[in-house]
Amino acid sequence: MNSSLAPENEARPGVGGRALMEKWGPTLVIVVAALAYFGSYLGYWFNPHDEGGTVCLIAQRLMQGERPWADVALGYNAGWFYPLVGLFHVTGVNYLAARAFFFALSTITALLGCGIVTRLSGSRWLGCAVGLVLVALPGSQFKNYIPLAEMANTACLIHLLHVEFSARRKWFGAVALGGAVLGLTALVRVEIAIFFAVIWALLLLFVLADKRLALRQRAAHLLLGGALLAAVVGAVHLPPYLYLRTLGVESHFTGQIPAWFGALSVGLQDQIGASAPADRPAPPTTPAAESRPAKPAAAADRSLLARRPVTDIWRGAGGKVRLLAFLTYAPLAGFALFFGAGVLSLAGKVWRGSFVLHEHSMKWLLLVGGSLTTFPQFFFFRPDRPHLSEFMPGYIVAMAGCLILLKPPGETRGRLQTLLAKGCAGFFALHLAAFAFYALQHPSAGTIAARVGRETKFVAANGVSVRAFKREAQTLTAIRAAVLKHSRADDFLICYPYMPGYNLMTNRRTYLHNVYVDNATRDADWMATSIRDIEERRPAVVVIDHRAINGSEASRFSRWAAPVHEYVKIHYARVAEIKSADNSTIEVFAKSLVPVAP
Repeated sequence: MNSSLAPENEARPGVGGRALMEKWGPTLVIVVAALAYFGSYLGYWFNPHDEGGTVCLIAQRLMQGERPWADVALGYNAGWFYPLVGLFHVTGVNYLAARAFFFALSTITALLGCGIVTRLSGSRWLGCAVGLVLVALPGSQFKNYIPLAEMANTACLIHLLHVEFSARRKWFGAVALGGAVLGLTALVRVEIAIFFAVIWALLLLFVLADKRLALRQRAAHLLLGGALLAAVVGAVHLPPYLYLRTLGVESHFTGQIPAWFGALSVGLQDQIGASAPADRPAPPTTPAAESRPAKPAAAADRSLLARRPVTDIWRGAGGKVRLLAFLTYAPLAGFALFFGAGVLSLAGKVWRGSFVLHEHSMKWLLLVGGSLTTFPQFFFFRPDRPHLSEFMPGYIVAMAGCLILLKPPGETRGRLQTLLAKGCAGFFALHLAAFAFYALQHPSAGTIAARVGRETKFVAANGVSVRAFKREAQTLTAIRAAVLKHSRADDFLICYPYMPGYNLMTNRRTYLHNVYVDNATRDADWMATSIRDIEERRPAVVVIDHRAINGSEASRFSRWAAPVHEYVKIHYARVAEIKSADNSTIEVFAKSLVPVAP
């Protein structure tokens, strides 16, 4: 008896092991790959004018008792920063700890992308392949909330389609999960949550057309589902609201949605060429300032970073220009194809009364809609490598899912549809290869390009311990030395137009309400206010970077902020003038030429 049972007992672990590997193998592969890949360049590259310095500096200011919105402009919602506040209570303010946190978010994004593709294709290993692509191309560092929010919301929407109405508890549970994710998204990026709220509303409305339910049941699912979704979003927001109320900033928290629509209106006016309000000239504050008239040439120019014209795809000056132009407009082809096909197919099914919620066309629309939530920021406002890279993870999953649904594995399709699927797959493969090549050319896309060629060690305050190019390290070292030489620990360091990393790496505070300003975002009275603040707050050091922040001469600080630049030159001593790695000039001004006591 024992001998006859032995082979069966020995075989079962093998079968169980294969099943376990099939179920958890892709997850394990993605996690191990992420640890190895992200760990290989965790300690490389420090960009003083990117999101890393911003998020760490704002989290530090919140830890020190400053209030969100009232004392420091966040740019995003409070949920973007408070997880780092919690992390820094454990690690101390630490740049590399923050980077590791955002790499962890990228890993979760890759796992969610794997899950979406697995659900649509039925193949965990196909999902794993897409997940590994997302690991390799994670998006701009320190902004990894964006693809995570996009992926998590899309996963919840797709999941709901696969839950039967008859399983009422599971169906409403899926809606509640979607509400929780939507609420968390709103705590991070309000506009992404608004877009997904619209998608949720449309999806629930389509329940009314599902042939599997009687009309009364459809109405019940719509009303109860909508109420549950809204209730869970509200429940997620209640604890942050109560906390922010203790700080007296709850009106800022609740006013973000109307504020976002106002900002959108202004942005769209700029996009269609509406003239911006004319600036009031900044009044001279001293006779000395009056004696040196500012350069007026570009003072009223509020142009944003320009989007490449579509003709640059074939006429652009240089391969990089043509490549960026292609990557800018290529997503429109995928959006047009699958959105158009989805709408036509869905309309036909509803018209014939044969519609069910889990139609392939509905999945197309949800995938495309989810990807579109992050596209406008790139396409209309910041058409550059970092913003392209934060949009692409969601687009990669959306297009992979749409292509799978165009010709699902194991299903027979006509010759025409097969040819269409192959053609679309070929175009998407070309698009993906072009993006991978582009993203791997520069670390601003969040890739391992940060590691290539950077061998010089640079160590500074707040966990800034990285390897950089020799010239990068020399620039950072020179600025750090000048700041520390001419300021004490409790002095202010003011950086224009946007270098929060200098405050972080020198551990010098700032009084700026918003650490970012440029020719497009400044208020009409920004010049006068800035000069008055310098007079009243007396910062020990002022650093000015004259790079073309929006890609035009008009966006150099010395052009659009000439009165402030002139004031600083008159009242401060220039203690360093440095050529940065991109050949722009960085000036360091100190209140006194005499070094301060350490």
